[in-house]
Amino acid sequence: LGHCMPQEMRRTLPNLGRAISSALSTSAEAAGKHVPWGGLGTGTYTAATKGCFDVIARTQPLVRTALSKALASREVAGVANVTPFAIADYGTADGGTSIPLVRSIVAAVRAAEPDCAIVVHYEDQRANDWQSLFRLVYGDLPGGPETYMKSVENCYVLVSGSSFYQQCFPSGSIDLGFCATAMHWLTDTPLGGIPDALHSADSKDAQTKADFAAQAAADWEAILLQRAKELKHGGQLVVANFAVDGEGQYLGTSHRVSQAMHPTFSELWLEVAGKKVHRATNFPNEYRSLEACTAPFITGSRVREAGLSLESAECDLVECPYLNEWLRGEVTDPHQQAERFVPTTRTWSNSTFVSGALACGYSQQEANALVDLLFERYKARVASDPGNHAMDYVHSYFHASKA
Repeated sequence: LGHCMPQEMRRTLPNLGRAISSALSTSAEAAGKHVPWGGLGTGTYTAATKGCFDVIARTQPLVRTALSKALASREVAGVANVTPFAIADYGTADGGTSIPLVRSIVAAVRAAEPDCAIVVHYEDQRANDWQSLFRLVYGDLPGGPETYMKSVENCYVLVSGSSFYQQCFPSGSIDLGFCATAMHWLTDTPLGGIPDALHSADSKDAQTKADFAAQAAADWEAILLQRAKELKHGGQLVVANFAVDGEGQYLGTSHRVSQAMHPTFSELWLEVAGKKVHRATNFPNEYRSLEACTAPFITGSRVREAGLSLESAECDLVECPYLNEWLRGEVTDPHQQAERFVPTTRTWSNSTFVSGALACGYSQQEANALVDLLFERYKARVASDPGNHAMDYVHSYFHASKA
């Protein structure tokens, strides 16, 4: 009901909305926010999301620092080469985009501790495409990235279907935690949704901005408190969070292109689905500023009391590989460029559009057809001006440690 509630009613209930939002961040999480798109077991997310490989590669320096600290902590504690080294990848999707990073971590751990068992824990929602994850991690999907499971002995893979808003692994069990492009998803959309856009980053409505910021702050604190439970003493956490940078750039909106992704989504969805469905369609996520990401680490905070300290934090833009390939002349057919680029915007957004249509009474088949039409029109838009459409990635990159 919150998604379809009239704007006037939302204005009369701001305090209730914030109270419900706060409660949601610690007790319940809306279902169906991110339903995998594409055939299960086919590795669609990894195949269509080339930019995530680059984002995760951008975390490598932080991860190397974090791993060095985790290994040193194990040495001091006297458990190096004795107890298993535990890695956690939160919000992993089909697991493929993080395999190069995990492979490098596993190799470094094996070099430092030749005899210890290594356990890689993958976390995502229960509806995740786990078939693809297992096929990619075990090297059974043709064309997938080179996996560590083909070459490293005494290495094991475990998965958790618990939300990262919950404790996913036993207390004091994780040496190194990692997450990329996942923890911007909120427990739910704040009461009343977004009256003037599909995403909070595009909204000009002050109350919407405040409501989403409050929800995101409560949710982010809840995430960090759960990770504080799971990390060992001396354990490390590296996260790449979608962000709005100091120049107002965010996912799909950057100085490099004139056609921003989220406004294009909004325009085409209104055209395809109409005002009612458009109003019921809200992305339940928030692109936090760097300041919002680091705020929970102030002295005396609950996060600090739980033992987490901030080691470093910075904001950076990773360029869209599809646009760069077009600019370099590696792709010259505008329609081919559209066919290559648009799926990278659909892998994570499809379920949001479907949910908006379902909320307004459309059948699953009808909702799917509307979304298919949306993305066909998006392809046509991109083909008409390939050099001005991109999904540049803006993230905050931070490293925290457990005392």
